[in-house]
Amino acid sequence: TSDPAPELFATHAYAAAKGALTALMTTMAATYAPDGIRVNIVAPSLTRTPMAGRAASDARILAYARRKQPLAGEMLDPDEVAKAAVYFLSDESRAVTGQLLKVDGGWSVTSVSPEPESGP
Repeated sequence: TSDPAPELFATHAYAAAKGALTALMTTMAATYAPDGIRVNIVAPSLTRTPMAGRAASDARILAYARRKQPLAGEMLDPDEVAKAAVYFLSDESRAVTGQLLKVDGGWSVTSVSPEPESGP
């Protein structure tokens, strides 16, 4: 079997929206920091949620995710993402603003080659 097509994970519209949100976060953090307001983003990778139901039922996607996010396995647990958000809400992050925290099990730093086709 071959790896799932990249369009399942990264479309032009998705990339543009993500870039826009990151830019918005940066400008909001700069604007509101003098008022003591922190603005940050949690950016999870493939997470076990109702929205990821299609991915959860596709063996190719799960196999790809296992290789792409080796610290998380097939999918992140929603609690792992929630803990990152709780960090931003806590006093532990009182001096943190304008940051994007990737909770991705290694997705953003892992290079994955396509699996070889099986055949005769």
